[in-house]
Amino acid sequence: MTDAGTRSTDNDASHCKRWCVERGYYQDEFIHLFVPSTTPKTPEMSRGYYARVQAFRSRVEEFCRENSDGQVISLGAGSDTLYWHLLQQGLSPTYLELDFPEMTMKKGKVIRRKAILKNPLGEGEFGPGTIHTKSYHLIGMDLRDTRKLDQLKIYLDTSKPTVVLAECVLCYVPPSSTDQLLAWLSGTFPNLAFLNYEPCNMGDRFGSIMIENMRARDCELPGILACPTLTEQEHRFLKAGFTAAKAVDMNVVYQSLPDRERIERIEMFDEVELLTQLLHHYCLATGAQGTLTKMAD
Repeated sequence: MTDAGTRSTDNDASHCKRWCVERGYYQDEFIHLFVPSTTPKTPEMSRGYYARVQAFRSRVEEFCRENSDGQVISLGAGSDTLYWHLLQQGLSPTYLELDFPEMTMKKGKVIRRKAILKNPLGEGEFGPGTIHTKSYHLIGMDLRDTRKLDQLKIYLDTSKPTVVLAECVLCYVPPSSTDQLLAWLSGTFPNLAFLNYEPCNMGDRFGSIMIENMRARDCELPGILACPTLTEQEHRFLKAGFTAAKAVDMNVVYQSLPDRERIERIEMFDEVELLTQLLHHYCLATGAQGTLTKMAD
């Protein structure tokens, strides 16, 4: 595995999200700044990505509305635009984005050049791959090097309610590093929720093909087999010190979408079993504690 292969997955995800926006699944006024153009994606991919985006948006929006002093840590943030979406909703949490230094260099360059991204951040330090303003921080860090985690305390108040986001991140991290990361978070933030989206239920032929396809693109998945089932996803959080955990496959999330009928009219799609199978192999797992325990209900 090379880190370049792992970094390329952000490009894949961003292009899929851009296509969803073009087709009208959801609105994102910022994604085109990171992805100027894209190519068509299959309907099942678009529906899956829509469910993924809405799962994070809805939960983070609710968290921010209920916690005016809330903090968000986005792991492997890549080209994600959630922070600017939250600002559009009148929500302004302290927001910290982490990714490989090569990725934060790329994102920082776009932010510095685009006023629609930079101006809402206010005054601050705008370095090549590092940004620090009153409420937004962009930091280059390899999550596998957990010795550096304590450095993040400079930018965060550990007593405040904090949500951590990981979209297809932990599957690229060795299990030992993930365990250390989760234990550090649990021990550092008493009021904490961790939202983790990643592949699961990989023990069948469909899962094997997914893994083979990633390896063919130079993307090894050292963490993919650490939590192959929903139960083990939950156990990982509890083992790390979280007091509550809940994991569901993305079929549950998709079926609960309030506007599912609308998005199913966007593109004709008869292969419902294919979508069900795809969603079965991804999950949303939540670990929580303190005042945010209910986020794992």
